Amino acid sequence: MKKIFLVILSALIISLNSVCFGKAPETEEIQTITEIGMLSNLKKYDEALTKCNEAIKKYPKNPELYYWSGAIKSETGEYKSAIEDFDKALKLNPNNGSIYVMRGIAKSEIQDFDNAIADFGKALQINPKDPSAYSMRAVVRMELGDYEGANSDLEKANKIY
Repeated sequence: MKKIFLVILSALIISLNSVCFGKAPETEEIQTITEIGMLSNLKKYDEALTKCNEAIKKYPKNPELYYWSGAIKSETGEYKSAIEDFDKALKLNPNNGSIYVMRGIAKSEIQDFDNAIADFGKALQINPKDPSAYSMRAVVRMELGDYEGANSDLEKANKIY
């Protein structure tokens, strides 16, 4: 449930950031991205990924499509491939903290904890009031036995929520 919430929240933030910091997507692009998100949320991952790959061919400079491809691959356990997609999204939109959060989550799933923490830190540099970045960094810090750091992050996240 938390992953679905984070995916939906991140998609909304990415959409807003694309409009604010990059070229606004065309109506057809927006419809396609919405369909991909809906399919993903319905756990129709194969269909969502197929639609996403087709859209990437048509709109190769849209970071949201790489984001969704990475999010879908994360949901299906393809973390290394997801990280590659998040890397592509960040090349196109390096100021989107939500992509760093999602990449950090994927990195934590493959036990790349130091780089996951770095990604959550980068997300917080971009948006110091991102509770998901604090929460996810806390999870990784707990995994590493840094309970004091985890507690600090959770307190910060709670103040924002």
